[in-house]
Amino acid sequence: MRVLLLRHAEAVDMRSAPTDHDRWLTDSGRQTATEVGKALATLDLRYSCIYTSPLVRAVQTAEILAVTHPGFGGPVEVQAALSSEVGSTAQALEPLEHAADDDLIVMVTHMPKISVLAGHLCQLPTFPSFRTSSACLLSIEDGKGRFQWMLDPETLEFRRP
Repeated sequence: MRVLLLRHAEAVDMRSAPTDHDRWLTDSGRQTATEVGKALATLDLRYSCIYTSPLVRAVQTAEILAVTHPGFGGPVEVQAALSSEVGSTAQALEPLEHAADDDLIVMVTHMPKISVLAGHLCQLPTFPSFRTSSACLLSIEDGKGRFQWMLDPETLEFRRP
């Protein structure tokens, strides 16, 4: 199985929204998420499912990722444990327990949870920080993750280990 972890795109600041949960993407964030989605689409990846945090900025990022991916028909599912302050690592990763070996599961979430999930999957004590709109592909075999690449949202370059 493979897991594509994606941090949500740039959102409005806290003063612009009633709550952190309600923060939506900026125009720049939407543009960057679209460019990242298109860059990912060039890799011939076939998403099995996109799971997203319920926070507005993550849902919007997941929706952009879905529409920029040719042939993806869903589902896009909200997973509460992918939100920044809800649920444990095990709860956030629960959808992987039901995935097939050939699935590519996408998870859209927040810092610091995204780094915690990547570190846990790769069995590392720490994992580098994710900038907004960063994407990271991990392959999972026999329960252990291996880092494949990280996409820099500014340059759209893939950094490999």
